[in-house]
Amino acid sequence: MAETLARFFPHHNDGRLDSTRKKVYQWAQNRVLIRDKASNPKASAHMCARSPGMATTLPKASKEQLAKWVRSMRTDGVPVTPRMIQVMALEMAIDAGIEERAFTASWSWLQGFKRRFKPTLRARTRIGQDTQGDGDKALATFAARVAQVVRDNNIDVVYNADQTAVNYEYLPTKTLNAKGEPTIWVKCSGKTKDRATAMVMADSTGKKYPMFVVMKTKASKVKAVVQENLTQRHGFDKTVWKEVEPLQ
Repeated sequence: MAETLARFFPHHNDGRLDSTRKKVYQWAQNRVLIRDKASNPKASAHMCARSPGMATTLPKASKEQLAKWVRSMRTDGVPVTPRMIQVMALEMAIDAGIEERAFTASWSWLQGFKRRFKPTLRARTRIGQDTQGDGDKALATFAARVAQVVRDNNIDVVYNADQTAVNYEYLPTKTLNAKGEPTIWVKCSGKTKDRATAMVMADSTGKKYPMFVVMKTKASKVKAVVQENLTQRHGFDKTVWKEVEPLQ
């Protein structure tokens, strides 16, 4: 032992040699475990070994339930941030009978949760109330209907006008989501076009027309009037519709 300490720990003084000697004896007792860890590429660089379940953590059923909650939220288009997962994990720990001081849902625990269930932090690429599949289906149906109308009526120029939201709605720019999905959908409240909209318009020749802002009033409480506005005034009420001028 004296030769080993002198060879590998020459910089240790007399005060540290005693604790170092005990540590070397522990290494000798755990020789088989250390050899197994060193031969494993995943554990060869580890400085210590800790068996699964040694630290206080959520039960396996609670973790699976938390992962299921994340998937259900993303299916509904609700953004899920790392902080939301930590808060939910703390609530599940209380339900499982774990003391508040024993489990804190630390950042290292969150990283382990992400490695186990494979969610990744993704930036949103689309905001809306409908899913990507619903949008693609509606787009294909609308495009086919417009093409049919153009052929039936021998139309030369097609105009496209769109009401763009003016009001600002704060939503997280990033969310945890499954790997591999090209479009990250986040559901909005659908209220961004209630007060005012910016009307942008262009035609099939590439010409762009001046943009203007449409100020909206409250929707009528009479169902017949609401239906009339939708079918005859493109959603505008009688007051605003009087100021709309035909393009041709």
